[in-house]
Amino acid sequence: MTILQQPCRPALSIGTVMIDIITVIADNDIELMTLHNMTTSFLMLEQGRKIESQSIDTYVGGGGANTAVCMSRLGMPMEILALVGEDLNAKKIMARLEGENIAQDHIQQTGDAGSGVAVHISSHDRNAAIFTHRGANCHLKADHVRDMDFTKYDLVYITNLSNQSADHFPLIVTRAAAAGCFIASNPGIRQLTRLCDDFLKNLGSITLLSINKVECESLVPKLISGDQKYKNASFPITEDMPPLLKSGFKFGGFSLGLAECMKILAAHGPDYVVITDGSKGAYLLHEETLYYCPPQDVVMRGSAGAGDSFSSTLASLVSAGNAPDASLYAASLNAASVISFVDTQEGLLTYEALKKNVAPIDITNGIFSWDIS
Repeated sequence: MTILQQPCRPALSIGTVMIDIITVIADNDIELMTLHNMTTSFLMLEQGRKIESQSIDTYVGGGGANTAVCMSRLGMPMEILALVGEDLNAKKIMARLEGENIAQDHIQQTGDAGSGVAVHISSHDRNAAIFTHRGANCHLKADHVRDMDFTKYDLVYITNLSNQSADHFPLIVTRAAAAGCFIASNPGIRQLTRLCDDFLKNLGSITLLSINKVECESLVPKLISGDQKYKNASFPITEDMPPLLKSGFKFGGFSLGLAECMKILAAHGPDYVVITDGSKGAYLLHEETLYYCPPQDVVMRGSAGAGDSFSSTLASLVSAGNAPDASLYAASLNAASVISFVDTQEGLLTYEALKKNVAPIDITNGIFSWDIS
């Protein structure tokens, strides 16, 4: 039996809050085109045509809101630092956060832009295309960060920061580190490419780093150029290993094995390095052990929010003292629950529900591990 310690210390989520408008379209009403050589798919809409939808619904989402709701349901007293406009959407967002017991002392309202809105077009395999207007989320200011008392929080979770807001990532990390917080970061691709040097310089203060395969590939040239000693690190690859562990990363003419890449990132400072590979599972490096969690068997109704739920569940559980393998498996279960719903929050599990699902599992059978010292 696997026992999970409940995370119950105060936490802060920093990131975006959005209104998500999600439309589900029947497969025969929209064309799906897949480029096999690029493994890329496109949803094709006919110009000028009115298309019937199976449903069009409005929800509250965004990385900051998703992680705050996730951690609140797990039992952590939650606060959130995020920006909204002076509009009706802001009222909807704040009502949703209040309903999830998330304190709003640090919700900042701005007249410079409206609240963020995203439109999800979901069909076929339910991996939605998303049109995003980030709005107020781009207007975080240094004073918003300086005015906060980070000593109140045990865990600070920094999600993807939008555009100019990402400029304050170093200040957030510095303030949280000075307060002795467990710092988890799940940056987006734009933050990693536009502000890569700032990001790498601050990795030494981050406790848990979580990025996906595409985000990690964008870092490969920078990691190789700065860490030649890891480039030829040996790790025996066998045919029965998971896909990304066999293939590694290739970007801009550079290539790097998964184990080597994670060791480079860990050498910059994080105690936990996580790389997710969508429907092909997730990897966690802690100390000298590499863990792999295969994907859960689930019928996907929506892909958005899976990364937020996975990474925030993992950060919450390891910060509460749970073992890396048990935390990784539980995070995978929560992410699977999220994608079984259309929106990003309905499927988020409470601590009791997660504990009940994890308890009968023999983690040694659910998680694979390798010593990569």
